[in-house]
Amino acid sequence: MNDGMDKLSVQFKQMVTKIGELREQINAVLEENSELKIENEHLRELLENSGKKNEGVQELSKSKKLLEKLYNQGFHVCNESYGKRRLQDESCIFCTQIIYGER
Repeated sequence: MNDGMDKLSVQFKQMVTKIGELREQINAVLEENSELKIENEHLRELLENSGKKNEGVQELSKSKKLLEKLYNQGFHVCNESYGKRRLQDESCIFCTQIIYGER
């Protein structure tokens, strides 16, 4: 009879230990869940704000898209060097102003 009580006592201690471990895991998951909810809310706010900023951005016209295509192929589209190849694809402030500048 004493042997059975000892086994029961050992099993009970093991169960208490296992329940403690499970409780720690649950707390860790709940903590991570809370952090993810906060991060998710921040990301939604960022998306919402970036969407508002992008509403003001206009798409390039057909002609500016063609100039952009030429520029990306390595050619100048500015008045100063129109048609000349850009050395090592260096950027040209005059070209970018013509393509992306406001008129």
